[in-house]
Amino acid sequence: MHQFALPRAALCARRSLASAALASSSGTSLRWCTTPPPPLSSPVTTPGKVRVHIKSETEGKETTVQAAVGLTLMEVIRDVAKMDMEAACDGTCACSTCHVIFMESSYKKLLDAPSEDEMDMLDLAPKVTNTSRLSCQVRITPELDNISVTIPNEMENQMGY
Repeated sequence: MHQFALPRAALCARRSLASAALASSSGTSLRWCTTPPPPLSSPVTTPGKVRVHIKSETEGKETTVQAAVGLTLMEVIRDVAKMDMEAACDGTCACSTCHVIFMESSYKKLLDAPSEDEMDMLDLAPKVTNTSRLSCQVRITPELDNISVTIPNEMENQMGY
């Protein structure tokens, strides 16, 4: 809510009472607060999109992008943010080169737990944490607005090339 909305409304109410009392005693009509209160702050994201904060340890770069609901996190990192991510298997959960680490608060927003196949791939990936996921297996939903992920600087391609 806009920081001035409540104080302004309270001020308008006081002035309305005062003007009503003054109007009844003087026979004139006064109007205060004829302009509407300032609008509430506009949404930060476009409808159908969420904010995704991405940090790359390899590139030493951080960025925030608006990602369309329905994309995978891998597609957001590679195609929207244009950050370096091998994603050797192109999203088939066969290589672990799209491994990311979620901030704890962001990880809690995930609706689906990792599948058995994803867990098997993560077992082979370096630098795995309890908030690691394969970005090809995370679909962007409205609940994931404002998530933060880190692309670790170490990757191993489980496909052998």
